Amino acid sequence: MNKRDVLQQLVRVRLADGSNPLADGRIQDVLVEMHGERAHVAILIDENWDGGSPPADTQERLRQAVMAMPGVASVRIVPRPRPRARGVTVPGATPAPAGGDAPARKLPEGLQGARFVAVASGKGGVGKSSVSVNLAVALARRGLRVAILDCDIYGFSVPALIGLERAPALDDDRKVIPGHGHGVDVMSMDFFVQNNSPVVWRGPMLGKALRQFLFDTVWNHPDVVVLDLPPGTGDMALDVQQQFPPMDVLIVTTPDPFAARVAERAGSMAQKMGHRVMGVVENMAYRQCSGCGQREYLLGRGGGDAVAAALGTEVLARIPMEPPPPGLRRDGLFPPESAAGAAFAELAARVAERLGVGVPQPAGADRAR
Repeated sequence: MNKRDVLQQLVRVRLADGSNPLADGRIQDVLVEMHGERAHVAILIDENWDGGSPPADTQERLRQAVMAMPGVASVRIVPRPRPRARGVTVPGATPAPAGGDAPARKLPEGLQGARFVAVASGKGGVGKSSVSVNLAVALARRGLRVAILDCDIYGFSVPALIGLERAPALDDDRKVIPGHGHGVDVMSMDFFVQNNSPVVWRGPMLGKALRQFLFDTVWNHPDVVVLDLPPGTGDMALDVQQQFPPMDVLIVTTPDPFAARVAERAGSMAQKMGHRVMGVVENMAYRQCSGCGQREYLLGRGGGDAVAAALGTEVLARIPMEPPPPGLRRDGLFPPESAAGAAFAELAARVAERLGVGVPQPAGADRAR
């Protein structure tokens, strides 16, 4: 038994009001300690529950749900304070507005006036980074000045996916000139590791790296900055979202119901931190049969719609599965003429419209760098 098994059990728990404390973010963490074949579980929950202590019947319902699992010897419920970071609200509180009334966060001069679009997911493996990169390139094809910041410090993949045309360099002030590919400026931890070495850092170093990316980089006044966030709702994702002013968030999910449930939590966390969920992107939504032209829903249907309904937003795009084109590919971009490429072009148009980022120029327009 492991932590994932317990979380899968807790995601099924419904309280008297129909809510799920895991999806609501009231369950902070789960600890599992194995003694032989017997598991001893601790469930860490918020000590502040709608202005009071966690109800006894709620604690008992959580305890009984986990005790029903085979091999569980004991379950402890541990109320503890929620870390009060800037911009974070406790469950049940009114979130800070995603407009000008929220506390401003300082940004470097080269990012002043940029609109931030964060791409988030509840779990890995749903194609979040692929969506981030293809969206950024599709926005650049519309003539917008675009940058992408790979905020996934441990699982960086943006440089490889975008197929860099120009590596990063240092200017005379020892600041980093971003890499560049397909019209997009790129900053990533990938530039600072060698031989695919793992990044073995604790939380405080993560925040320091992000601040260095922001303030030690020569940003070129982009219209839009796409942020590829770490997956999930843990400390990494929380720390990243604290670094930025109120921004627009795209939630990526697959049609799979389990992916949809955890994606809903990622969107709920963003809303509680004062960010606006712009919409949902359902990735790997279907595969079109090359022979008959019919759509095949290999991962099921309805995941994106369920997330959108739960978060009070809409599905902005459904990205189909597509095999890589013939020949050697050095990036993870979909050609504009492909079905997936067309879906990303439509997504970019809808994102640009919602951001109000000026009048798009024709693709390939010359913009001085």
